[in-house]
Formats: sequence, structure tokens, C-alpha cells
Amino acid sequence: MIPAASLLNYAVKYTVDAYYLLVNFISYLLQTTVFKADPTLAAQYGQALTLLISLTAIYIILAFVSSLKKIIGVIIALGWVLVIAAMVLTLVH
Repeated sequence: MIPAASLLNYAVKYTVDAYYLLVNFISYLLQTTVFKADPTLAAQYGQALTLLISLTAIYIILAFVSSLKKIIGVIIALGWVLVIAAMVLTLVH
């Protein structure tokens, strides 16, 4: 079994590797399309775009989880109301 610290180390390493892979991919796309005349600008803007893309993805995920949290809360509240109503109706009837 892998210790928790080692597992966290692997997770951070692979996350950083994936981030740099995304930076290189976006820089390559910029070099071959937008910045053909000056490819050195592609690396600079590639890092900025990758950071903004990553932050936007995190924001979208958090917004989705937040709205999902509200929906699950409503479902749980409705479930409690229905269970209590069923118990009361069983005792009354």
C-alpha cells in the first residue's frame, strides 16, 4: 500500500506535468497559428492563456458543484418531508 504522503507527491507531480504539457501544447498552437512572425511571444502568451484556462475550468467546476449542492439539499429536504409525512399518515390511518 502506498503511504498518503507518497500518494500526494505523485498527485502533485502528475498535476504539474499535465499543466506544463498543456502550456507546451498551447504555445505550439500559438506558434503555428497566431504568432508565426514572432514565435517567442507564443511562450509568453501560452503561459498566460494556460493559467486563465485552468482557473476558468476550476471556476466552472466549483460553480457546478455549488449548484449541484443546492439541488441535492432540496432533494434531501423533500425526502425528509415525504418520510415524515408517510410515518404520520401510517400512524393516523
